[in-house]
Amino acid sequence: MDDSHSRTDLPGSLKPAISPEDLAFFRSWFSSYVASFATDDPDVMKNIDLKYDHTLRVADEALGIGRALGLDDFSLAVAEITALFHDVGRFEQYRRFRTFSDKKSVNHALFGVEILREHKVPDRLEPSLRQLILDVIACHNRATLSEDMEPRTLFFSRLLRDADKLDIWWVLTEYYRMKAAGETNETIELDLPDTPGTSESIRESLVKGQVILFDSMKNLNDFKLFQAGWVYDLYFTPALERMRERNYLGKIQNALPDTEDIREVFSVVRAWVDRRLGPTV
Repeated sequence: MDDSHSRTDLPGSLKPAISPEDLAFFRSWFSSYVASFATDDPDVMKNIDLKYDHTLRVADEALGIGRALGLDDFSLAVAEITALFHDVGRFEQYRRFRTFSDKKSVNHALFGVEILREHKVPDRLEPSLRQLILDVIACHNRATLSEDMEPRTLFFSRLLRDADKLDIWWVLTEYYRMKAAGETNETIELDLPDTPGTSESIRESLVKGQVILFDSMKNLNDFKLFQAGWVYDLYFTPALERMRERNYLGKIQNALPDTEDIREVFSVVRAWVDRRLGPTV
């Protein structure tokens, strides 16, 4: 995490105009596109609405982080556009496959880029900016980002990924609260089995400060640990501050078994956060 690189006036950076009309068009197109998935099936609509609402909140998170970093209007517009379209592939993914699991269907990020190109959505933008936005969307769900990426793409990818994680934490911790009251949604759980225990390899990775790979998860408890490990991948200080202020780690831990192994994992993760931000007062 290095907020000294939190500006977009990087070598070779271009700043073609993004007009208010462009932003209005993108917002309108997205709403209309999602509306095309309307159905009388309440179970389907529950998950379509879930992703639509998630998208709008990610856009708000991206703008909030961007403003905290002091970004200019151009950069804030890029942040909003990439957030608005980052999960556009989710809607057709769910209609076709009835899952949000990329492993069981398609890579939703690359699928989204295909959809945006097919509908010529970004064509109103200057070519280099259009490509920047598509590149950020394409890599937002990668396990890790390469430092060798084009600087602007790397910057906005980090911003989008931080914003995305903040809202996914909100969605999941709210879901764990509702599940405790008897409401379940297997789609949110990515069809993982709700079996006892956690994987030793995942606990060990977290204690070592390593980001967990999705394929290593065996059950829903592993998925919860996977979410705790996202803190290691947060890049910008404002995102990490928001994560701690909202007590997402505490809410995830409360949804897991109260065992010595789990307590050790969360103690290590919290200590890592405190080293980055300073201890809470």
